[in-house]
Amino acid sequence: MQKHLYLISGLGADERIFNNLRFPGNYQVHHLQWIAPLQDEPISQYAARMAEGITVDGPVSLMGVSFGGIMSLEIARHIPVEKNILLSSIKLSSEKPPYYNWVKRLGLHKLPDQILYQRRNVIVRKFLNIETEAERTLVNEYLAKRDYTYMRWAVNAILHWENEQIPEGLVHIHGARDLPFPVKYLKPTHLIPDGGHFMVLNRAREINEILAGVL
Repeated sequence: MQKHLYLISGLGADERIFNNLRFPGNYQVHHLQWIAPLQDEPISQYAARMAEGITVDGPVSLMGVSFGGIMSLEIARHIPVEKNILLSSIKLSSEKPPYYNWVKRLGLHKLPDQILYQRRNVIVRKFLNIETEAERTLVNEYLAKRDYTYMRWAVNAILHWENEQIPEGLVHIHGARDLPFPVKYLKPTHLIPDGGHFMVLNRAREINEILAGVL
């Protein structure tokens, strides 16, 4: 029986992030595209609009990387989901590291673009555990973007995201060396010992072994 799996990339990335993953033959794989947020749009409303891109009938499976994982949980509030697979993400708002709350309380995410985003290159490259040329190319393209509307909305959404319910059938694959979401603050179902935030690209073999057992 044909099943459907929708993939959601992370903040600033696109479907190339999934290039090294392999899925069982009984799954038809789709890439769910990000859409432009409305001004001050709540994440729940955004997820409902994004879910309109899922056009097949019946329950589907979702896989999200980083912010895409958070969005997959929000989409699952609006449509029937059989499996929800998170990569390098969090499943509960309590899994956010403490400094996220400091950023929110101090309003640091509201600083001007020239302070917050235009000089972020070195920090972002280090934070994402870049190891390969393919990763560097993707990140450089992300850093070259100069429209920060979506980025500001997404950062605000992450900082204010609240969820304390783990849906049934959730699979959480995480790297022990992840910097944006340090593993000491969360409890994944599967841990990749030397995986960083870009492990979807550079630890694909280990991830594929896990996917073969859960899909």
